[in-house]
Amino acid sequence: MKLATLLVFSFLVVTLIGTFSSTYFLYLNSEKIIVGQVSLNLQSDSQLIEKSVETFLNEQKNKIELIATQSELSNEELLNMVTIDDSFYEAFVVNSSGIVAFSSDKSSIGLDKSKDAYFINARNQTYIKPAYFSSSTKKYSFAVSTPFQGSVLVIRTDLSYFDNILSDRTGLGETGESLMAFNNEKNETTYFTKRLFSDKAIVILPFAQAPLPMQNALNDIEKLTLGATDYRGVDVISVSNYIESLGVGMVTKIDYSEAMGVSRDQLIKLSFILLVLITFFVLVMSISISFWIVRPIRKITSDVESITKGDLSVQLEKSNLFEVQNLINSLNRILATMKLAILRTGLSKSDMGLGEMEKAKKEAEEKYKLMYETSLDARMILESPKWNFSAGNPAALKMFNIKDEAQLIRLTPNDLSPKTQSDGKLSSIKAKEMIEKAVKEGRAFFEWTHKRYNGENFSANVLLSRFEEGGKVYIQATVRDLSPEKKSDKKTLHLSDKIRGRK
Repeated sequence: MKLATLLVFSFLVVTLIGTFSSTYFLYLNSEKIIVGQVSLNLQSDSQLIEKSVETFLNEQKNKIELIATQSELSNEELLNMVTIDDSFYEAFVVNSSGIVAFSSDKSSIGLDKSKDAYFINARNQTYIKPAYFSSSTKKYSFAVSTPFQGSVLVIRTDLSYFDNILSDRTGLGETGESLMAFNNEKNETTYFTKRLFSDKAIVILPFAQAPLPMQNALNDIEKLTLGATDYRGVDVISVSNYIESLGVGMVTKIDYSEAMGVSRDQLIKLSFILLVLITFFVLVMSISISFWIVRPIRKITSDVESITKGDLSVQLEKSNLFEVQNLINSLNRILATMKLAILRTGLSKSDMGLGEMEKAKKEAEEKYKLMYETSLDARMILESPKWNFSAGNPAALKMFNIKDEAQLIRLTPNDLSPKTQSDGKLSSIKAKEMIEKAVKEGRAFFEWTHKRYNGENFSANVLLSRFEEGGKVYIQATVRDLSPEKKSDKKTLHLSDKIRGRK
């Protein structure tokens, strides 16, 4: 095998091995970053949904406590409340003996509820009875009860009402969804919310057969799970939560293939292009280096052949290669010693340092913004150490009436908040406290008064989530506008005032 061929082949083998290794490392590292970003967004969505559920439960408690301030309630008034508020399907009053005295459903009057948890536990304070199946109404329900004029006022809500909360799949892609379930008295897992890939509204199965994420949720193990399967047997990325007051497990998930599919294709394409470019570059360089190394050796070979034929006048040219020059010096000494004699000699191996090519390593890191750009919730990135905005999604620009991201980056969090919060504390001081809490504990959830760029104030839920990238600490702020919910609360209070006015 010719030396030039051997050199080119050696360069290609070493380069291909190094490139494949580097590309594989790049792929694994990039996949880890993407999974981390998807998981962070999924956890944020799950926490917001859980907060929405808790807010709804608190609203139900506030409603029943407000209704209980009336001196008395008739069947007609209870029916009117159920008709107006679609979150109730039944409202009734249980007297001190545990018998239904008044009800929006007259067929319930006279029923004995003395042994029911919502009667026993609501003598002195408002009580939420966790999810259960009502044998009288044949509905999967939860109940809220509160003391009322020596009796107990009870409202019941169909668990299917939570479909209204879970129907918002913003940021969850094509396969993402949230599911809710509870364990009945037989320790069977009962799914009661709509499932994206199933027409069955209610599904009951033994707890041991429930998918792992839901088992974690119902065991009050709140965690992120990678690689577990859902009710279809499909690999998913999931977050498990447990809503204690309702006795319900909640799983928010997205198919692993969807979360990684587009990014994996891009990584494979990038890796292939990188491999082709590096191989071509090394091939050209190896041919050039081989030619540079082999050329003086060929010249020496040609000169030695001339000498063996008796041409002792040949002058060996000097070489810039140290080893080749040593060979030339040795041959010159032999020529000087032998003079007219022709010495047949073979070229021995020499320890030639061909130099070492420094392996080129490239680290490609792309910021993953899946679901970030399409979320209806405002999402903004704050960058340490000054904690100013470094990015914001379209929903953030719309929510704060900001023209574009460039304008957002020029603003600070204080520019989007009034001088003081509802508790009288300076926004600048309170914001710093919340950021420090998120950095220390990983997250911080709180209600905040924000200010749009045009000066309008509005209430919002804010979730701060800490993450690191490239050794630097960032905070993702997820903001949900509560203005629509506040308007709904005012409408409910106005209705209650009207009912009280009739008395």
